[in-house]
Amino acid sequence: MDYQSINAGPVKKLNWLDLPHDLTLMIIGKLTTFEILTSTQFVCPKWQRICMDPLLWRTISMCHIGIRNSVDYKLEKMCRHAIDRSCGQLIDISIEYFGTDNLLKYIIDSGCHKLRHLRLVQCFYGISDKGLCEIVEKLPLLEELDITLCSRVSSIAIEAIGRGCPLLKSFKYNNNGGDNEEALAIAQNMSNLHHLQLVRNYFDDSGLSAILDGCPHLESLDLRLCHDVELEGELRTRCDEQLKDLRDPNAPLDDFKFCGLCFEIAYDDAVFDYLNEKRVQEQEYSEIASDDTIYEYQEKENLDEADWEEKYAIWESIKNPRLWYKRLIRGSSRGKKNNAKSKEKKKLLFINLQNLLSSQSHHTLKSFLMSKI
Repeated sequence: MDYQSINAGPVKKLNWLDLPHDLTLMIIGKLTTFEILTSTQFVCPKWQRICMDPLLWRTISMCHIGIRNSVDYKLEKMCRHAIDRSCGQLIDISIEYFGTDNLLKYIIDSGCHKLRHLRLVQCFYGISDKGLCEIVEKLPLLEELDITLCSRVSSIAIEAIGRGCPLLKSFKYNNNGGDNEEALAIAQNMSNLHHLQLVRNYFDDSGLSAILDGCPHLESLDLRLCHDVELEGELRTRCDEQLKDLRDPNAPLDDFKFCGLCFEIAYDDAVFDYLNEKRVQEQEYSEIASDDTIYEYQEKENLDEADWEEKYAIWESIKNPRLWYKRLIRGSSRGKKNNAKSKEKKKLLFINLQNLLSSQSHHTLKSFLMSKI
């Protein structure tokens, strides 16, 4: 036993605000875009300024947010704020549920032409051939593209992607109902592919043969759930010789997230169930809720008006279902938008959030908020 450690004095607590700017930036960069926009930037003025650094927004990941958050928050508007903060330095963006043609256009119009990785997942009918065709010619550096469960994307967009993105090395086209037409589009326009994932599509052996002919650099090919491909005899031998990694139609799906009922009908059902659940809860709250006391905090630091305006813009883009927040802004939402009294109430809201976030953990804060409903 180390007796010196017993006699040692209490360990000095680390003050996160004393960390160097670069180290704090690196730590915050480990969080998701959603976490930064909804909580981290509201911890204190210093973190809010760090969260404006364009280096933090070179990668934007808005996947794995969950159906509940996709309903409660205006994700597309939040994503646009994140794109603005990148100042054209964006190189990697992942979008789930809320992707639209207008959002893709916004990325290009914001000057993000250095994009190398683009992931569009479960956007269903929001992303179309037209939207992709309009942007890909302005993404010459794109190396990886994932289009999963975007049923309006067909061979038309694939051809445009192949022509506009000559450096494309990895392409995922999963659960989109593609057939031989899409397979031929890949074969004829994406000759530099090294990795290709085509889970749950409907091309046959002729489509596969065309891909092998047109993509001589192909190293890995994922054909899981492509049951129209028989993959026998000479074609099987050719795949084994040309490819380093082949997953046949019957290979296990343990590492593929979207093998279940991840289609728009299942999504719509989940959203419907959640909205019903919220409606029941709000009815219960309205019956038992009494007038809540809003705890007032004195403003400890005078932030620049620009800082407050940035917080207004972000927070107003978030749909918060909690009743205490609705009550807080109900009065300030009436009248003119730039009313001084309205701004004072909004400032009070953010001072409350700042103090809560800096003194309590995420789970404790959530419990506190729910206790105020």
